[in-house]
Amino acid sequence: MNDLVTWLRAQLDEDEERTRELLYWTQQTILALKEPKLLGKYIPGWHDWPKVERLCRERLAEVDAKRRILDDAAGYIADGMEAATDGLAGRVVAYLALPYADRPGYRDEWRPE
Repeated sequence: MNDLVTWLRAQLDEDEERTRELLYWTQQTILALKEPKLLGKYIPGWHDWPKVERLCRERLAEVDAKRRILDDAAGYIADGMEAATDGLAGRVVAYLALPYADRPGYRDEWRPE
C-alpha cells in the first residue's frame, strides 16, 4: 500500500505542475488579448480563455482535496488503524488512483475489487 500512496502522490504532483503551467499560459494569453492593438478586432475563441483559467483553478483545488483525502487515508494505514476503518482507508486510496490507471507505473494489483 505504501507503494501506491507514493505513486499516487507523484501523479498528483504531476497534475499540479501541468495545471499550473497551463494556468500560467492561459493568464499570459488573457493579458495579450487585452493589448490595445487587438482591441476591436475579432479573435476567434477569445471569450473561452477565462473559462480555461477557471477550469485550471478548479483542477488545482481538486488536486488539493485529493491530497488531503490521501493524507488522511494514508495516516490510518501507516498507524495500523486500517482495520478500524473496515478497510475503507485502503479502498479510498485505491479509488483515488483509478483515474490514473492508464499511466506508467500503475499496477493491476492496486485496482479495487
